[in-house]
Amino acid sequence: MQKRSDQDAAHHQQLVSELVALFVDSGFLVSSADGVAGYSPTLELPNDGYGDQEDKAPDVYAYDPATERYVIGEAKTGIGDLETEHALTQYNVFLDQYHHRTGNRSRVYFIVPSAFVAEFNTLITHYIHRELWGDVVVVRGREDV
Repeated sequence: MQKRSDQDAAHHQQLVSELVALFVDSGFLVSSADGVAGYSPTLELPNDGYGDQEDKAPDVYAYDPATERYVIGEAKTGIGDLETEHALTQYNVFLDQYHHRTGNRSRVYFIVPSAFVAEFNTLITHYIHRELWGDVVVVRGREDV
């Protein structure tokens, strides 16, 4: 994975914070969020044979008590991070997570800058099986970087 520029890293962190705020406003119970004060770092989720074969840690991990689903959040700045082997593996690993008791598949939220929403939607519908599209939520990030 390539190293982020300082500006890209700051933008990524802003997107993660926006996602945490959205999750809290949605009534999700946020258990971990990378780089956000008051939350522990996220843990890696198991990779059951996708892409680069490496486990992947999302940016935000939460639980939705209303639907009894885990909610996974990932921020993408669009600066060379949408279609890498690492990112493609993340998409599959995150969508392959299930609630241990209910068997409900996780819902995965991806936050991307507005300028990259169309590109991301095209990419995700190309790489992810149609039956999983309902488990993907694309969020437009604010543009005040």
